[in-house]
Amino acid sequence: MPSVLIAQLSDPHLKLDDDTSQPALARAAEVVAAFKPDAVLLTGDIADTGDPEEHELATRLLAPIQAPVYTAAGNHDRFEGRHQYVADLDHLRLIVCDTSQPGRDDGALDLEWLEAQLVATTPTIIAMHHPPFELGITWLDEIGLPQHDRAALAALLDANRQVVRVVAGHVHRTAMATLGGCAIVTCTSTNIQAKLDFESPDAELVSEPPSVLLHALQSSGQVVTHVQPV
Repeated sequence: MPSVLIAQLSDPHLKLDDDTSQPALARAAEVVAAFKPDAVLLTGDIADTGDPEEHELATRLLAPIQAPVYTAAGNHDRFEGRHQYVADLDHLRLIVCDTSQPGRDDGALDLEWLEAQLVATTPTIIAMHHPPFELGITWLDEIGLPQHDRAALAALLDANRQVVRVVAGHVHRTAMATLGGCAIVTCTSTNIQAKLDFESPDAELVSEPPSVLLHALQSSGQVVTHVQPV
């Protein structure tokens, strides 16, 4: 049994007037609930337009999961002020960064704030919406984090080996990389995915199967990430 189990969902893009995004998140919640996680992490673009009612709808759809839900701000979301904070779970620290920028799709990372939170030696997961690496998919890389933020984060991770995983969303695909010696993984959308195309500069979304991520902290302090299809 894992010491701590965190389920990650991402990018539901909930709309009040459609019949796809809502049942898609409900199905993902049903799958997650069966694993009885200690916490749920929703890595942004919860709302499609930023309407508070879309956020309230997300809360209702995730209610079958009997665990606290931690949210990150995506470029489609609208939160009051900076939506970044720390949650101390049993044996695990969760640092949620706000990479959103008002009126923009690309991201920015508040590295000074993040560095100030890395004061504990507890195994730590850093969560954010925009992933700190390039996927090689042109249109997604153009709305990611800037290179100087990625480079600075690499140095920060290299100096803070208690960070056992960086997790993100935004790109509507599961993708993995390393930065500063730390593993990074992105989560698919609960609804619709980005097409894997390394040549076209144009955005294209496809109806590929969604999945959720399950981050399991082992007694050794290692985190193992499982991809669970929905």
